Amino acid sequence: MNTGWFLAAGLLAVSDWLAVFFEKRGWRWLTKTGAMLCLIAAFAISGGWQISGWFGVGLIFSLAGDAFLLLPSRFFLAGLAAFLMAQLAYILAFHQPPALLLVNNLLSAGFLLLIALAAFRRFSAALPAESRVKRLRWAILIYILAISAMLYSALTTLWNPAWPLSAAALAVTGALFFYFSDWTLANQRFVRSTRIGRLTVMVTYHLAQFLLTLAFLLRK
Repeated sequence: MNTGWFLAAGLLAVSDWLAVFFEKRGWRWLTKTGAMLCLIAAFAISGGWQISGWFGVGLIFSLAGDAFLLLPSRFFLAGLAAFLMAQLAYILAFHQPPALLLVNNLLSAGFLLLIALAAFRRFSAALPAESRVKRLRWAILIYILAISAMLYSALTTLWNPAWPLSAAALAVTGALFFYFSDWTLANQRFVRSTRIGRLTVMVTYHLAQFLLTLAFLLRK
């Protein structure tokens, strides 16, 4: 595992947290995108593409989503679409090979579906009642279902014999951080924005990407 690139990614991630806190938006083209570029480099140099090409694709779509979200708000849907593709790639990565169908699958899937529907009702109610927003409402619903499916897929690694317990634990923790990050981001965008909230989004997002990357590399 290449620690140099991981260290560079970590330093840029912390720099991005500072840029968010002090509202230095111009810095973030270096700090935000740089952190993901270094993480992708760490994944590639550590042999990650041989372990899971789909996860590598997810990291690249995440980088694209990061870039779109740095642009003016009219690019928000493009960023959402990029992260949707990232979640779909992560889902495919977690299911290679697929886990056995157990009662655990049904219970966790049902529980996450209930949370997803509650989240959609909360964020949908916060949107203004304009015809233009209908497309955004559908996009939010699809994304909530996708990230819920990603978290479910990560949970299945706990009872998948192809996943060592240490790697599965990192995968689940990373997926939970990602879920919480996106939940907070939606609150920030559609309900109420605060400086601490914006910082929380990025801290949990970077922790999620780091933990998920480590989880796939530990599968080796």
